[in-house]
Amino acid sequence: MAFLNKYLELDEIADVKNFFLGKGTVKEYKKNDFFVRQGQKHDHAGFIREGGFRYLGSTSKGKEQIIGYSFENDFVVDYGSFQSQKKAIVDIQAIRSSVVLCVSHDELNEFYQHHIKNIRGQLAETLFEDIYGRLVSLYCDSPKERYLKLLAQYPDILDLITLREIASFIKIEPETLSRIRKKLLLAENS
Repeated sequence: MAFLNKYLELDEIADVKNFFLGKGTVKEYKKNDFFVRQGQKHDHAGFIREGGFRYLGSTSKGKEQIIGYSFENDFVVDYGSFQSQKKAIVDIQAIRSSVVLCVSHDELNEFYQHHIKNIRGQLAETLFEDIYGRLVSLYCDSPKERYLKLLAQYPDILDLITLREIASFIKIEPETLSRIRKKLLLAENS
C-alpha cells in the first residue's frame, strides 16, 4: 500500500531511509500503543517497517480529531516538536501491530549535518507545502471534494482505516460521509 506523503518523493529520501534502516533501533508497538503522547517530550523519530499510526489532536471540547496517518515505508514523528525539542502537540497511536526503526534526535541531526545536500530544508519545505494544502482544502473544498481527493491520493485507504476515521480525518461527521458515498455509488451505477 502506498500512502504517499509528498516528502517521500524527494530524491534524497532514500538516504534518510537507509540511515534509519542501518542505524535504527527496532521497537514493536501493539495496536493502540502510543509512539508519542501529547504534552510529552520525545527524543526519537521512526521509520515504519510494518504497521501504521494515526496522529490525534484534541478539540477545545476534548474530542479526538484524526489529523494524519503514517503507514509502512513512511516515517512516524511529530516533526516540529521533535526538531525543536518541545512537548509533542499530538498523540501518535498504532492502528495495528507495528515494527518501527527508531533513531534519536541527536543521531538524526548528526546525519543531517553530514549529508551533502540540504535534505533537512527540503523535508521542512515539503512538509509545510503538504500541511498548507490540507489547510486550504479544509477551507475551500466541499466535504465531497475532500473525500475524493483523499481517495485519489490514497486509493487503498478504505482497506486500512474505518469510515469513521476517514470522516474524522476530512473533518466531517460519519453520517455526512455515508451520504456522500451513497450519492457517489448512485451516480456510478446510473
